[in-house]
Amino acid sequence: MNFTAFLSYIIITSITPGPSNLLMMNEARKFGFKRSLPFNIGILSGFIILGILTSLLTTSLYKWMPMIEPYFKIVGAVYLLYLAWKIAFTKGGKDEGINNQSSFFSGLFFQILNVKSILYFLTAMSTFVLPYSCSNITILFFMSLTIVIGCVALLLWAVFGSAFKKIFSKHNKAINIVMCLLLIYSAITIF
Repeated sequence: MNFTAFLSYIIITSITPGPSNLLMMNEARKFGFKRSLPFNIGILSGFIILGILTSLLTTSLYKWMPMIEPYFKIVGAVYLLYLAWKIAFTKGGKDEGINNQSSFFSGLFFQILNVKSILYFLTAMSTFVLPYSCSNITILFFMSLTIVIGCVALLLWAVFGSAFKKIFSKHNKAINIVMCLLLIYSAITIF
């Protein structure tokens, strides 16, 4: 196994914008880091659960993954388009934080359906780990490393959104349009 290639894939895929990164940043931008914690913890919890489940399923269903993947893509793309629609048609305003703050369960649900994260774990396991090792210890190590690096990247996006909250609030409409377009782009790139 080429550890450098694995690490490069994990870091680059984790840090590049994806639906979870964008939503965590957007939530922290709108509500600040502390108030966005329930949603962000939901996403992180979903990411960890997804990492464990995807790694276990990939390990046990290694030969069936190409048949299942298209269905994950369709569900994920539809959900991303729904989120883009919600962001595009948010009224915005001073009391935006009271009615539109996302919950732990919305973050958890979103993350479990997040196709980018599913493909992140599927690719890590099926390309970099399983062809080279069947050891449970090795699989657990690489699954854990993949989860930790992904969680750190997600938190960095939330910190970024919170840090630039004041700058972003001056351009709320433009930011929402950009976020909407990026989510639409994410949905298109799934295919």
